[in-house]
Amino acid sequence: MVPLRLLLGAALLLCVVGGSVSPVRAAQDPFPLYDCITPNVAFWRDVYSKYPSTQGVLHDKRDLSIIYEVLEVEGVWETSARERDKQKIERAKERYLDILKTLASGAAPQTGEEKRVAGLFPPKSTPEVFRAAQDNIRFQSGQKDNFRAGLIRSGSYLAEIKEILASYGVPEDLAYLPHVESSFNYKAYSKFGAAGIWQFTESSGKQFKLDVNYAIDERRDPLKATHAAARMLRHNYEKLGTWPLAVTAYNHGINGMMRAKAAKGDYEKIFQEHESELFKFASRNFYSEFLAAKEVAKNYRIFFGPLPIEPPINSKAVVLPNYALAKDLVKHLKVDMETFKALNPGLREPVYLGQKLIPKGYEVRVPERGKVVRLADNIPPEILKEDQAQTRMYQVTQGDTAFSIARQFGVPVADLLRANGLDEQAVICPGQDLRVPGANELGIQVAVAGKKKGDTPRVVSLISGVPIEKTAAQSGIEPVVQAKTEASPTVTPVSQKPKLPSGTETVTAQAQMKVVEPEVVKSKGAQCPTPNPATVVGNLGVERIVKKQGKTYGTIRVEAEETLGHYARWLGIRAWDLRRLNNLRYEQSLAVNQQVKIPLAKGDKERFEAKRYEFHKEMVEDFFAAYRLVEGTRTYKVKQGDTIWSLCQHEFELPFWLVKKYNVSVDFSHLKPGQRLVVPRVESIS
Repeated sequence: MVPLRLLLGAALLLCVVGGSVSPVRAAQDPFPLYDCITPNVAFWRDVYSKYPSTQGVLHDKRDLSIIYEVLEVEGVWETSARERDKQKIERAKERYLDILKTLASGAAPQTGEEKRVAGLFPPKSTPEVFRAAQDNIRFQSGQKDNFRAGLIRSGSYLAEIKEILASYGVPEDLAYLPHVESSFNYKAYSKFGAAGIWQFTESSGKQFKLDVNYAIDERRDPLKATHAAARMLRHNYEKLGTWPLAVTAYNHGINGMMRAKAAKGDYEKIFQEHESELFKFASRNFYSEFLAAKEVAKNYRIFFGPLPIEPPINSKAVVLPNYALAKDLVKHLKVDMETFKALNPGLREPVYLGQKLIPKGYEVRVPERGKVVRLADNIPPEILKEDQAQTRMYQVTQGDTAFSIARQFGVPVADLLRANGLDEQAVICPGQDLRVPGANELGIQVAVAGKKKGDTPRVVSLISGVPIEKTAAQSGIEPVVQAKTEASPTVTPVSQKPKLPSGTETVTAQAQMKVVEPEVVKSKGAQCPTPNPATVVGNLGVERIVKKQGKTYGTIRVEAEETLGHYARWLGIRAWDLRRLNNLRYEQSLAVNQQVKIPLAKGDKERFEAKRYEFHKEMVEDFFAAYRLVEGTRTYKVKQGDTIWSLCQHEFELPFWLVKKYNVSVDFSHLKPGQRLVVPRVESIS
């Protein structure tokens, strides 16, 4: 039987010449190597296979054959190291800028360095050439170690990814594109919310049939995301007519590439001549990066030698007939939770915490072992649920305490605190949005000593007091040393303590402090401290409800990152209906704090507020799972022409919602030159 991948036509042929890999064009190669991009492909091949992250190249960003210097850097995300690298790179840039200024003056090169730099350019280059080069000095960090790690990871899914792409009529060599996007890091998450190996944003993921919500994020599932990538790439190809343009559109966007094609025609002219505000270095080089990544990946033994490529994951997909708690399903399947998590990366943490159920119809993957597969095909009805667990949200008002809120909803105060990441040091402030926990959520586990001396310590849920069926040693939790509760004046009053099961001693004061009620700002004039950026704060409730001609309408205020499309989806209506209701033009975007009118049927208010809260909570949780704040902030002075979008994308490299939390009084729709913005510092956790 001929493998499916061979039915796609001729692929790029490669031959080894003198220890290097040189491309040989096939008659019907879907990914041609144009002469104009040959230096760029060679540049990225070296980035992926020659320079590790502790090195980088200072180069000309228009002519990638011009490399001024290879710099040694620390190449890690730790803030002080990044700052040292930045300073070193800037000093090197200044040095070459001075040389280029001298050459641009028309003076003949005098020093050895001036002659070397002049020799990097074509013979008889004019002063104008050197003058233009002053604006094109760029630093590119090496990726050899990251690419090597990606090659090893890719073995888990590469074969199946190729089969999926082929099933959509997409060239299977596009399976190497994730090396450019994410180094095949299944947990990859960008500062701007792109997730998974294919780096889909929320909007692009939904456009190509990926579910993204508080329970599941299919962008993080390599196989589900590959179906979406195949749809997108096929769509691009059908609109643009060639694979080089389709690949470039994956980075630049289909509409931008259609405009470029209309203006310039083919890929070569677009690469050489197209200029726009958005078509910059990344878009211009994306196809070249792909060709280089494909070449290195397909011939990795030449560049890296033998590698311990991970074997394909052996699993079977089972469609869940109804909603189910993850812990119930895992118990029925008789697999450990870590194995289940690894096979189902599209399920978000709220599912594993019991805050959400695995959705009805979701395709769950289980180990392809006979017993497990049989159990998966025979899920008992008693563990299946008819409806999804609903999120309840509460916005803190003046005079609230954690205890009063918990009592209002009939939940233990400890559950409320844990569900919102609060501890004894926390302060809740008016306007803060809290999630009210449900009955299925897992509790904090602590080890408690037995009633009699010498008894084996047991693991107990601090939230519910229910014993966990394993010893402290098996759980890896340090046993609690018995302590008198009166030793600490900050212990929660008895009426607020979680009730422990009989037969156990009291939990230590340190454990009890986990449920101390946070302080609250009770007086109107009191100053509420800057909220933890990892909390959800904003006007997420429906502010005003009116009835008109038998219909009910609510008013909301736009928060960061929200669109009419979000509101329409949360309400189950068309975005066009919301535009008409609010007299908004099609191209008109929303501004933060803008009032928007929404229709409300019975039960819509609570559902809308819950989905809105989950959207913001998801954003916050995903970001802080990948990045952490570091000590201190910096101040930026607004310049003429700055917009918050350009600043977040290019100057701060941070999402708008995070910057907004540090500048609560700023009107971002009317930034003024000289205005100062507080900018947080973050670093990657990995």
